[in-house]
Amino acid sequence: MSNHLRNLQQQRPQRQQGVALIMVLLVVALVTVLAVQLSERLQVNVLRSTNYQQSEQGYWYWLSAEEIARKLLELQVRDSQGVIHQEQVWYQQTQEGTAYPIEGGGLAQVAIKDLQGCFNINALKGDGLTNEQLVRRKAQLRMLLMALEIEIDEYTADVIVESVADWLDTDERMNSGYGAERGDYESLEVPYLAANDYFVHESELRLVKGISQPVYQALRPHICVIPNSGKHQVNINTLTPEQAPLLHALLLGAINVDTAVSALTERPDDGYENMEDAQRSATLAQAAQQQIQPNFGAVPLPNGVTVETIGGMFDDLSTKSNYFELDTRVSVGDLIFRGQSKLYVASDDSEVLLRGLGEP
Repeated sequence: MSNHLRNLQQQRPQRQQGVALIMVLLVVALVTVLAVQLSERLQVNVLRSTNYQQSEQGYWYWLSAEEIARKLLELQVRDSQGVIHQEQVWYQQTQEGTAYPIEGGGLAQVAIKDLQGCFNINALKGDGLTNEQLVRRKAQLRMLLMALEIEIDEYTADVIVESVADWLDTDERMNSGYGAERGDYESLEVPYLAANDYFVHESELRLVKGISQPVYQALRPHICVIPNSGKHQVNINTLTPEQAPLLHALLLGAINVDTAVSALTERPDDGYENMEDAQRSATLAQAAQQQIQPNFGAVPLPNGVTVETIGGMFDDLSTKSNYFELDTRVSVGDLIFRGQSKLYVASDDSEVLLRGLGEP
């Protein structure tokens, strides 16, 4: 009996030591897990703070780059008395992709686009337009669609043109049987409403009836949006040869697309001083002898509107521009910041009309 008690007394301290060791290991494991979690949270917080700081820096660098570009455009417009062309600094730097270093090893790059070197789709907003003006602009958009490299039949072109006009007008009544209004969009699987107002961005066209992704991609180089404006004066000095379908449409078919390419390639490097000079060029002088051939589509014309009443072929062309878009790319650390600005620029004043973040 005494031997049994002696053995129990010897084993009890060993068991207590084993339990204590297990408790110590559990505490060490718990502290290790807590330390790892705290370290991860600290790293996340540091990363979040760094990203926030870089984002704030990118934002202010964007505004600074916008201000510099705005001053450049003001100077350009003032010195040239409003005449804008492709030999000017703003265009050359955009083509070259000039980027400027900023503090901390980053870069700032601003690409400038002439918003009067394209078809402003807000020009089809009928408010304030005469029947003749609206019919003319619809015909130009229809002819642009038909001149694109993708195949679009006459019916689809009519649907697109009339649906764009319905999207822009303020009522809920279709202007013709080819258009689309609120009911057409509400009946879709994912319903939405027509804006009944100006387009804010070109991508909004994808919501309009008839405009598929291929159609939008083909249209994209030729169209733009001037915020809250139906301005429809296209600068012949800033059109590129790739935009020959647009020139063909603006001239209402007086020249075909191939001849429009010739008209743009024979243009002087520093553009035309005015439209009188442009009309004296060989190709456009020959075009002036032709008759316009507008495509009115299948939509009946309003009473009194004819080919003779919608204006001359050069009415929508100019050599001056006041609306520009800036696409700014700022890299700060690991962050790439993108922002767009749309400006109105005159010789003595300028105004930011719209700002947006992200890819253009």
